[in-house]
Amino acid sequence: MDLAPLCVPVEIALAAGDERCFRLALGISETGLRLRTPLPEEMWTRPLRIRLTLPPPTEELARLFAEEWDGGLRLLARAASEVVAPDTPSEQRLWRLLVFQKPEPSMQEKLTRYVTMRSEDS
Repeated sequence: MDLAPLCVPVEIALAAGDERCFRLALGISETGLRLRTPLPEEMWTRPLRIRLTLPPPTEELARLFAEEWDGGLRLLARAASEVVAPDTPSEQRLWRLLVFQKPEPSMQEKLTRYVTMRSEDS
């Protein structure tokens, strides 16, 4: 997963239930995002609802559209794991990826636009 840089809080809740947690997102793509810290075990295999607000992707847009910027995302996702430090004594599997599940067209458009603009700005 190729990720555009990001540093925003994410609300993560079970799709069926009231349990939720908050994590910091460090990167985003059109298909998912990476969290700074792993999810609680009870969220590893269940459908999730996530909510976050994307900041303006460039300094210029932040100046021009500070009040009008709409970066709010509401998505369904599934947790995924990644292996950190493979083939070393520190190797471990961390559940800190969220994979988006069929985003609504408006949410997908926001994601695509954001990732494209962040990638061009880097």
